[in-house]
Amino acid sequence: MSNSKCKVSSLYNEIKATQVACLLIQLNGGEMDYAKCIKLLYGIEREALSRWTRPVLYDRLCSMPYGQVVSQTLDRANYRTHKPQSFWSKHLNTDETNHIIRVVKKCGIEQLSRAEIELIKEIYQANKLKSAAQLFDEHHNPALFPEYKDPDGSSIETDHLFLLTLLGKTKEEIAEFEADMNELENLQALTR
Repeated sequence: MSNSKCKVSSLYNEIKATQVACLLIQLNGGEMDYAKCIKLLYGIEREALSRWTRPVLYDRLCSMPYGQVVSQTLDRANYRTHKPQSFWSKHLNTDETNHIIRVVKKCGIEQLSRAEIELIKEIYQANKLKSAAQLFDEHHNPALFPEYKDPDGSSIETDHLFLLTLLGKTKEEIAEFEADMNELENLQALTR
């Protein structure tokens, strides 16, 4: 494993992130507490890394004052920062108070594998009765989320390689993950 950070976030796919969020919110009847949605999206990304040693969202992971987040998706979900013409904003809307996020137009699930769809459903079922405050508390519990670091009011990026180590992945699995991410990034650069 190299000493450099793995730049998974350069592979972020807004369409796929939107499809994950839409499915999650549709499971909740078409709307969800904004903060709860962000916490569940982090949970999906983390569990995918734990099970398959690969992400679903390829998002930047960060510790923020209220716990762990998928930050590129958070930026799109935040009412004050998302781009009005983005794929996300065509399908999802966060109210002006940043309390509720709603599906305004279905966007399909064609970019999601069956395993990813099942994982989304599983994470939703395991957390559907929890409030955002309960999820915040969990995200600050070092026994549950040892990757969390107090950002002192700001944010601290959580390196994927560090998280994989915390999730019990071997050096070989982590090296393979890093090689896969570099290969995907090189392939993406060729198609630009």
